[in-house]
Amino acid sequence: MTGPGDRKLVLASGSPRRKQILSDAGINFEVMADAIDESKAFSRSGTLFDLVQQVALAKAKSIADRRPEAYVIGADTIVVLDDHVLGKPKSPSDAGEMLHRLSGRSHTVMTGVAVIGDDGESLTGCVSTSVVFRDLGDRQIADYVASGSPMDKAGGYGIQDGFFAPVSSYDECYLNVVGLPMCTTSELLDKSGLRIPGIIPGLNVCPGHARSRESNKRLPG
Repeated sequence: MTGPGDRKLVLASGSPRRKQILSDAGINFEVMADAIDESKAFSRSGTLFDLVQQVALAKAKSIADRRPEAYVIGADTIVVLDDHVLGKPKSPSDAGEMLHRLSGRSHTVMTGVAVIGDDGESLTGCVSTSVVFRDLGDRQIADYVASGSPMDKAGGYGIQDGFFAPVSSYDECYLNVVGLPMCTTSELLDKSGLRIPGIIPGLNVCPGHARSRESNKRLPG
């Protein structure tokens, strides 16, 4: 196995949150934003479990075609409420509507992750997390929407936005809800031949993975 100092690693995403997650893990990487239309991917038939991985792989391939010498990570996160996918809000009013629908209810966050190795071989995985929202007031939602924070996030919220703190509780992987589950990402990198120094694949390398999920506890990020 080789480390990222020996071979190039590229994150196929313009998400500042995914960039921060990898940086916090001490990983050296480059960023190249993908250019695919995520909305068109979900017009196809198939389970959400499969589709979210297909979108992640499409993102990775869009960069791997230009950087065949590198390892490439692609990821796609969706919020699922009542079997409906909530993507990124199209407008502030759309963001407000999403938050009103999520308020006081549970939903599922799914992230597909894809890794393409420098040999062109690809691996994918998917992590699913159950999330419970706290009851939100109209004023709280309006202020959050006015901040602009919801506009680049699936479902119109960020679990890490401490000033808003929308989540009451969650199970499994915190970083999955943020946008990049390091547990699965590190495993896929390792299986592709790229071992990250200081990270043991298969162990809980995600902050918040093995701690209390109650909202009155301090959440990472």
